[in-house]
Amino acid sequence: MSLDLDRKSSIIATPSVEDPELGTPLSEEELRKVQRRIDLRILPWLCITYLVMRIDINNVSNAAIMNIEQGHGIKKQLNLSPQQWNWVISCFFYPYAALEPISTLLMKRTTPSFWIGRIMITWGIIVCCVGAVQNYGGLITCRVLLGAAEAGYYPCVIYYLAFWFRPEELALRIAAFYSFGQVSGFVGGFLAFAVSYADGRLAGWRWLFIIEGIPAILMGVATLFILPDYPQTAKFLSERERATVIGRLSSDAPTKESKTWDTPQVIRLVSDPSFWSFSAVWFCHAVGGFGLSYVLPTVIYELAFVLLNLLGWLIQRHYWNPFRVAMGLEFTNIICCIILLTVKVPVVRYLSLLVATATAGSVYPVLWPNRVEASRGTTAAGMSIGITNAIAQFIFSTTYGPTYKVSFSVCVGLLAGSILAIAISGALLGRLRNHRAQIESPDETTKADSS
Repeated sequence: MSLDLDRKSSIIATPSVEDPELGTPLSEEELRKVQRRIDLRILPWLCITYLVMRIDINNVSNAAIMNIEQGHGIKKQLNLSPQQWNWVISCFFYPYAALEPISTLLMKRTTPSFWIGRIMITWGIIVCCVGAVQNYGGLITCRVLLGAAEAGYYPCVIYYLAFWFRPEELALRIAAFYSFGQVSGFVGGFLAFAVSYADGRLAGWRWLFIIEGIPAILMGVATLFILPDYPQTAKFLSERERATVIGRLSSDAPTKESKTWDTPQVIRLVSDPSFWSFSAVWFCHAVGGFGLSYVLPTVIYELAFVLLNLLGWLIQRHYWNPFRVAMGLEFTNIICCIILLTVKVPVVRYLSLLVATATAGSVYPVLWPNRVEASRGTTAAGMSIGITNAIAQFIFSTTYGPTYKVSFSVCVGLLAGSILAIAISGALLGRLRNHRAQIESPDETTKADSS
């Protein structure tokens, strides 16, 4: 799962100043080999753990339809009304969204391996506990605690990668990571189907939570030992390699030595127009784009897996502009929503849903590297990543089903707002890049211009 750097970023990333103690800087070929080792060390593990996380988040939906024919369904055994079930689904997202910024900063306060491992161990234990609940109150309590436990995992990973890579190198890496979550519905559905045959003295849905919670606990413990924390402490890199990885990062990149909380950085963050424009993109797309996913069969996310990795590769190779790609994806979503509002032919409607699912799941990963780039400083990066991801939590209300005309109409308006916010964010980031180029040394400015 090695993700090679493109030629341009390799050239501009190599330090040009020779350190007498460390020897000559790494050559372009040596740098690529180091990047491959870093990728192989951290990315496969992060991708697998993210797949487990998404399975655990979505398993409550699979549990709802397990062993209904045998009379052992979760809703019947716990005597849940439709309104109570809606609260079971939605209560997860409130603590999840509220605690994400705090959790992201706590990763820096501790260490990435400890904090990400802690998140996994905690959520695994709580998922197992869901298998023992006896009533509505117990289920709500576990779901709220699960939201609090899982809060911060995704933004922590994005924040963690910013300690290792430059923003222009993140597109394909984030796409690969994110795409594993896209196939979680298929994997989770298959597991639920298999576990349903274990239904007996213990209901199948209880087995599902227990079986799917155990891997998170085991992988969380393993994360404490497997995941390297920072380039500065990476034992699999030599001193010369560590110096190169650290030296090639921008002056605004988060670093191990920086303070976890820096009030001036937070003030600068909230006063930066790009913070609000990117937040507007995340909010509008969360409602207008991801809302569709709550009325779709999960197996069609396989198309999103392919599209997302293809877009990540094209953007990292500098073939396509990420802002133009994101705007194109949102425009495609608008067309799909209009088709769903006006066309009654089932085949056409299903194809529209298929396309909308793939494009909606690709917008965030496409823009994440630019969101990281717009954040200046360790605290600002952690806060902006945590807050931005928290905004994205939304539930597509079933009140307007089965046609969802009101929901699709709202989606069209919000997606149009997302396109406007993306355009503004792109303009603001361009202005920020020009400002940074003006304050860089002549050598660095020359390198940036050559890219």
